[in-house]
Amino acid sequence: MNIRKIAEKTMDFLSSDERKRKEKKAFLKHVIKKLKKHEKALVAKLEDEKDAVERAKIESEIALTHAQRKKGLLKLSELKKSKKKG
Repeated sequence: MNIRKIAEKTMDFLSSDERKRKEKKAFLKHVIKKLKKHEKALVAKLEDEKDAVERAKIESEIALTHAQRKKGLLKLSELKKSKKKG
């Protein structure tokens, strides 16, 4: 690595905006993984459930979890795009 690249990396690291963006990105990835795991658990629970009322509750919770995960993925892609622009 040449001096210029090292200086740029140092400035990126020291930049508070960049650091905050990276922290948000890492946190979003963590939350998205947890939501995906939760959604899979709900799907497995749905397969075992026989009661129609409980199935409806589980299905609505799956839809909610999926929507939240999708919103998180959109926000994550926005964070990635903001890095490319700036």
